[in-house]
Amino acid sequence: MRAKFSMPAVGVAMVICAMGFAMGRASEPKDANADAKIVACRALEAHASAAPAVTAVLFHQQNKEDQARFAVLLRQNSGAGIEIQVSGGNWDKATVFRLKSCFGRGLLLLPASEAAPKDSETFLVKFP
Repeated sequence: MRAKFSMPAVGVAMVICAMGFAMGRASEPKDANADAKIVACRALEAHASAAPAVTAVLFHQQNKEDQARFAVLLRQNSGAGIEIQVSGGNWDKATVFRLKSCFGRGLLLLPASEAAPKDSETFLVKFP
């Protein structure tokens, strides 16, 4: 025996599915400021030291349109712990400093054991 479905029944089923999907999405917590605190950056220079085992990276924002936001975040968080993501890998901890004598530049210090960006490499910085 062949089941018969009327168009209104199919329409109702689609609406119920859509409502369930929308309600599920609405209940997911999303920090509206999270994306605003992530900046795409570019390493200008990277230097590693054996003792102490640390990597220092001179960097700035990758995109010109992020310059003002980057400057504010850098000024507010100089000396703070941040996270960086290199090549889509894990988020690793680092310390960031604003370089007062080098306009629009930051300095990252991270353990030599962590993935560090190389010269001219792009990466993401997540400010607290």
